Amino acid sequence: MPVDVGTLNVNTAGTAEKFSGDLAAQAVIRAKSVVTSIRFKAPEGNTGNVFVGVIGNDGTTATVSSTYGFTLTPGDSVFIENISEKFDNFQGNAATNNDDIEWIAVFQAGVTA
Repeated sequence: MPVDVGTLNVNTAGTAEKFSGDLAAQAVIRAKSVVTSIRFKAPEGNTGNVFVGVIGNDGTTATVSSTYGFTLTPGDSVFIENISEKFDNFQGNAATNNDDIEWIAVFQAGVTA
């Protein structure tokens, strides 16, 4: 199973962003790929909390925020396994401008949504 890693920098606090990657070609492939497990980490150097979650499956237009998603304080991480979720449905947000969310994901080989 393919594994990929990356860092999402939330430029503007309060603005949810997708975990899509930096390189355009990789981002398109990755966005459509199905994730089987993923770890998110808030680096210790972050100033504030970050938030991660999944959008798009409940029929709403909700975005990840301090009230919708999982909160990570600097240095915290969360591991989600045994899932089948399109990578493009994961979002990150932050309480402070330019805080990061690191991630490592295992993708289902050859499966896109």
